[in-house]
Amino acid sequence: MAKIDPATTLWRDRLLATNNARTARSIIFQHTQVPDAWSETETDLPGAGTVRVAGQVGQRHELLMEAINFHAIKTRRLENGVLAVLVDMHDLRKTLSGERKERYGVEGVLKLARALRQVTVSGQDIPFVDGILNHLIPTSTTTPHPIPGRPPRPLWRAEFTACWAAWLDADPVHLHYDPRLLAGIRSGVAAAVTRLVLTHRDQPRGGWILDSLIRTVGAEPTRWVRQDVRADSEAMAAAGVIMVGNRVSVLQKKGA
Repeated sequence: MAKIDPATTLWRDRLLATNNARTARSIIFQHTQVPDAWSETETDLPGAGTVRVAGQVGQRHELLMEAINFHAIKTRRLENGVLAVLVDMHDLRKTLSGERKERYGVEGVLKLARALRQVTVSGQDIPFVDGILNHLIPTSTTTPHPIPGRPPRPLWRAEFTACWAAWLDADPVHLHYDPRLLAGIRSGVAAAVTRLVLTHRDQPRGGWILDSLIRTVGAEPTRWVRQDVRADSEAMAAAGVIMVGNRVSVLQKKGA
């Protein structure tokens, strides 16, 4: 029988949303895969008023967040409001790697996690300062190794801060999609556009104008940016977002 941490005895099976509309629309995660500069954005959080989020996180960091949610094995809400998620590191590494030749190791995942830990979320109407991710640590809970003969490997525990957990709870639009379908998108702008489009339940007749979407995610629709996005059209289509000319739409949705 697998060893269980005492802290996990009250864990429950729970389906987490892969993402939430507010997260994808607030440009918390910059329109590059791994940004080289800090960014600050403001948005509204019900019950807390205007909230400022500052950090150096991009689409690759958002993919890690989605992977944690999507591959959650167990979840537990702690007394202090922190949301703990039990997850298999192998699933996180596989999702981040996608179909790429280069493979994410544990250190690559932890590097993304460290950037998420440095994000600050602060309130204006209600004074508070918090972050997104508190911990990503191995536990004594184990799972069988996929390679026969290898010893069991530990499961990991991710802990989202109380503020971020409240942020997720307050968003009524929960998005359930497979983040592995987005891993093949190489352009950060294309990934941001795809995530933005996936937050909408309805779409304009004929789809959205590409340049407008590029501006919405914080980029400039230059010739080179458009080329990068169009180069990812097949990967975007695999995630359910199609591009025809300068129009972008979602598969299996009717025009408004």
